[in-house]
Amino acid sequence: MGIWEMLMKIVGGARTGPAPDLEAHDNMAHLYEPEPDVPEMDTAYLEAALAVEPAPLVLDIREPFEWRQVRMPGALHIPMNSLPDRLDDLPKDRPIVVMCAHGNRSYAVTAYLNEQGFDAHNLTGGITRWRMQGGDTEVGES
Repeated sequence: MGIWEMLMKIVGGARTGPAPDLEAHDNMAHLYEPEPDVPEMDTAYLEAALAVEPAPLVLDIREPFEWRQVRMPGALHIPMNSLPDRLDDLPKDRPIVVMCAHGNRSYAVTAYLNEQGFDAHNLTGGITRWRMQGGDTEVGES
């Protein structure tokens, strides 16, 4: 399953296929896949984890214009839609912390990466919370 399909599954997108026979089913729970179990990491835990070796890789999946506005120093920037073509650029021997603006897109990407065999965690609140809680950031062209 691709990132876009995973995101649509999580946030609820258009469903394809024939309409369900509602009269035949009293309980429609079987029509929906369960939400994936996505490991979360808060900003305090990430800050502590970055001080220990081997530190997790911070993966920023935002768009380039977002990256130019504000970013975490040392984070690897791979926009979400480019990620399937760049999986070989990611380590499988250490954790990956996935970051977006607020933690929504990165939630789906974290689920996708875990399906691909990575040890990925979603940064709760994204770079917005990281910055609000005093995390180190850079702005402008890198």
